[in-house]
Amino acid sequence: MNTLLHELNDTFERLSVVYDNLLDTAKTKQQYLISGNIEGLETLLYQEKNQAEIAQLLENKRQSILDSYCKEYLIKDNKITLESLMHGMDTSSPTKLSNLLDKLKQSTMQLRDLNETNSTLTRYSLDITEDIVKIFCSSSFENPIYQHSGKIQGNGIPMVLIDTEI
Repeated sequence: MNTLLHELNDTFERLSVVYDNLLDTAKTKQQYLISGNIEGLETLLYQEKNQAEIAQLLENKRQSILDSYCKEYLIKDNKITLESLMHGMDTSSPTKLSNLLDKLKQSTMQLRDLNETNSTLTRYSLDITEDIVKIFCSSSFENPIYQHSGKIQGNGIPMVLIDTEI
């Protein structure tokens, strides 16, 4: 098999492992969000960021391999599909690559779904927290220092908390 195709196959295998790790991380993050495990979530966010960086590096490598392959075989404008690449491989490699691609697609779709759920959980949590703060500090939200955009508005607010006398 061509060296570039072998490197491409190896890159897809590594990407598959990274996406499986990202999927496991997203599942754990969901549990941490539900349980409110802030310390675990903070650690997990660093881990997730590192995994995403590794995925990006592997994706860059994949693109570089495809560019090199196109140059070597004089394919213009990088007009190549993975299916056409698989035809140039030996007998077992196309099946292996096809299985890897299917697995990557599945992992990516599952990761997307989990991240949407995690995003929704986070949004709901923030909405509930904001509602609770409004109950206890209603005057502060009439003239908030920070808007949702993160920009500062005004230079001070009166903060009225719950009257502790009952």
